[in-house]
Amino acid sequence: MSRNVIVVLGADVTSGDVRELVESLGGEAGEGSPEHYDVVLERGGGTVWTRLDPDLLRYEDLRAAYESALDLPPRSALVLEMTGEPGSQWLAAEIVLAAADRWPLLVRDLGGEILTVERFHRRLAKRRAGFFDAATWHDPSPAAARRGRVALVTMALPPDVTPRHVERLVRSLGGLAGDGEEADALLERGPARVWVQLADARATPPGPASVTRETLGEAPGTCVLLEVFETPGSQVLAAELVEAAAAHWPVLVRGASGQSMTVEDVRARIAMGAIDVFDP
Repeated sequence: MSRNVIVVLGADVTSGDVRELVESLGGEAGEGSPEHYDVVLERGGGTVWTRLDPDLLRYEDLRAAYESALDLPPRSALVLEMTGEPGSQWLAAEIVLAAADRWPLLVRDLGGEILTVERFHRRLAKRRAGFFDAATWHDPSPAAARRGRVALVTMALPPDVTPRHVERLVRSLGGLAGDGEEADALLERGPARVWVQLADARATPPGPASVTRETLGEAPGTCVLLEVFETPGSQVLAAELVEAAAAHWPVLVRGASGQSMTVEDVRARIAMGAIDVFDP
């Protein structure tokens, strides 16, 4: 199980700078790190992979929020991917504090809350663990963090659409790869959060079967489970994913209450300003 924390920097930082920073804490470039990460820090059972990701700054609303909190234009962004071991959040905190000694920065925690360095220091002083957990669901247990805070939505696609296709689609929207246990892909923007499960038994095809066959064909389709968090904007973000999928393939949706929805239904809910897009 992994979690991704975003560190936004008010300075131009290179991958070499990131490697040098983490190596100064005992990290190793490329050793045990996924291919797209710059450096990994492992100690005491915890693991944190770190990389630069300029795509995290491409959304104007997020850039404005970061600039307001940082009092500087955001120039670089890091992804800290933590494994689920308790020591991983300690290691990630070490990286944040070491980076703060070099560059102005802020942290976006697991719930999308933006923390200045001062606020992060206060959080460290108050908590013994779970430093990056959202304030509203602070609990070191990932299951407890998620329980009761998601709506389950199924996105049904034609059978020739593979999980790899969907993962690439999520990445094109600024999402990140998951670990395959808690989520296969993560789509986050501000407080909005959607976890994507590419092969989950809870993904139930929408009905009736005649409509499914008419839209997706006779063969069983590819069903993708979207765990849509209750945080503001999450349902709209999930609708954006559905819209992006519809640009490539036929799509049907099973809403949070089991109702079948077409892409046009989703668009209509967005157009009317609905907050509960998938639970009309």
